[in-house]
Amino acid sequence: MAKCMVAIFIGFILLIVGCQQETKDTNAAKTNVQTTLDTTKAKLAKLINLSVFKPVHVKYQYTFIDNSGQNERLSVPGPSDSYLQAVLYFDTVTFDSLQKRYHTIEYTSPGYGYQEFDFDWLDATAKEELHKSDTSYHGHRDYFFGLGPTGKLWFLNNKVLLMKSSN
Repeated sequence: MAKCMVAIFIGFILLIVGCQQETKDTNAAKTNVQTTLDTTKAKLAKLINLSVFKPVHVKYQYTFIDNSGQNERLSVPGPSDSYLQAVLYFDTVTFDSLQKRYHTIEYTSPGYGYQEFDFDWLDATAKEELHKSDTSYHGHRDYFFGLGPTGKLWFLNNKVLLMKSSN
């Protein structure tokens, strides 16, 4: 009887200790990536400068990869990465003004291809227009939206496709 009580007691202790063990989340690597698909101009204006040329409508995808180590996922934290893809829709007057400003800037062709701007989430009409782009056109670097050196632009009809990465 004493042996049975000892076995039950040891089993109970092992059960309690086992339940208090820290479990590792196998999905922890996924929790540091946040992707947003949105159409709110005010939110996009927090990421880029929309004050010089104001679009009438926007659609964008923003991906933020948190490498700060705040969630104990990383043993050595590093800089966080972000990726922005957007389409800005303009009225004709604003778009014409935007194009004139870009065409007065002397720059070397950045050599972008339309394929870089073929975003998965882009609607069919914009995709079709993008695929029919003039083959001699190679995009623009950003000068007015505050995207920095990684900012890339592609002009369509009253639309600007843009992308930016920081990693």
